[in-house]
Amino acid sequence: MRYPDEITFVKESSESHYDPDLGEWIENEPNRKDALVNVTDIGTERSVKLFGDIREGAKVIRTMPLFILPEFDHIEIDGKTFKETTARNPSGRHSLIVQEVAAK
Repeated sequence: MRYPDEITFVKESSESHYDPDLGEWIENEPNRKDALVNVTDIGTERSVKLFGDIREGAKVIRTMPLFILPEFDHIEIDGKTFKETTARNPSGRHSLIVQEVAAK
């Protein structure tokens, strides 16, 4: 299997906080980790089995063997934001099914 697609795992910073002196929320930079993976659209049958209907914007992400999956809040693929729906770990490879969501 080839792993030609670059994605970014994003974990929001736990250092973000409310500053009472400024009266606003201070966002710190999120932790980002790039990875080369295999990204494909989810098949029709699998979409119906998982979601009960055909979903647009759903993808399957497969990692290389022995890849350590980082902690993440969302994944960015080609400038779009995705949230994890389902995760599996067959044969030492992670397989994530993600759904596109509106960015903050």
